[in-house]
Amino acid sequence: MKNILFCVSSDVVTDQRVLRHCNTLINNGFNVTVVARKTDSSLELPPLPYRVKRFYMVFQKGPLFYLFFNVRLLLFLLFQPKSILWSNDIDTLVPCYLIKCLKNQKLVFDAHELFTEVPELENKTLKKNLWRWVERVFAPKADLRLTVNQSLAEQFKLRYDLPFYVVRNVQKKSASGPALTRETLGIPMHQLLCVLQGSGLNKGRGLMETVEAISLLDNVILLVIGSGNAVEDAQSFCRSLKLTERIRFIPRIPYQEMMAYTRMADVGLAFDTHPCLNFQLALPNKIFDYFHAGIAVLCGPQPEIKKLVEQYECGLVMPQVTPKTIAENLRFFQKNPERLASCKRQSSIASETEHWEIEEKSLTLLLSQL
Repeated sequence: MKNILFCVSSDVVTDQRVLRHCNTLINNGFNVTVVARKTDSSLELPPLPYRVKRFYMVFQKGPLFYLFFNVRLLLFLLFQPKSILWSNDIDTLVPCYLIKCLKNQKLVFDAHELFTEVPELENKTLKKNLWRWVERVFAPKADLRLTVNQSLAEQFKLRYDLPFYVVRNVQKKSASGPALTRETLGIPMHQLLCVLQGSGLNKGRGLMETVEAISLLDNVILLVIGSGNAVEDAQSFCRSLKLTERIRFIPRIPYQEMMAYTRMADVGLAFDTHPCLNFQLALPNKIFDYFHAGIAVLCGPQPEIKKLVEQYECGLVMPQVTPKTIAENLRFFQKNPERLASCKRQSSIASETEHWEIEEKSLTLLLSQL
């Protein structure tokens, strides 16, 4: 069996792309070890068919986190058997490249996002230039380069004139399961139930605008599932608007539990408000979760999301994302139940072709190059 060291700085328990990729690698005869991080709020690992090594870091964020995580990753990789190195995003790329050179190993670079264009680096010239240097110097040296959608692949091609292959972050067709009932949560059947989910509910991802939009509506309930740096402010804003009965915050939970909530909803929300290039070119996996939940989608003008929603006619596309436009479109769903039902049916149809069992064929083909 060939060994693969799969390196990621996220909390692997809720990173569905990592978990799906690793299962595909196992099915293709690779011996996989995932190297990741662990935080105070990390969930327990479920039973997995591969080894997982998680570093607990004293520094949870900022430059010291990245510095110490990279040092620990480098030392760990140094004493592992010869393996293919799989670097997820540029924050794991430097130690993986150094080991590639020291031990003459293959390197895969898997870009989940445009790391150098995230809001956290806005107005932070030194940090941004440092990460751009890392990407510019080390990404082209990988033996195989992947990313999550065509827009990002084109952006990387523009930067480095090198091919980045697309393997989208879609869920398994077999991952469906039962929904929770509204009675369980005390939600009346006549109310429009919306869901906004994600492991990165950060500033600029539309959460604050959505809370304000709910204040403009009657008979609408919102479930916010996940964690991020915008959640605490959103909860405070929610209390100030006296919306705690209509907006329910659910912390990060295992994937199947999250999907049980999502399947209960009418509308899934998928939009970002920050103008950064990373958000504008994103194709978040919650889009595919909404398809597999059989619910309508409300999105903004982001091209990758908009293209899918228009292709399958499974929701509404807003020309801009503001509290007013969010409220107007949710009100449209309330007043047009037949359109809402049609969008739900179309989402279910989309799930028949937008699933991992098809997407992983691309990954399996790329693995043959290793």
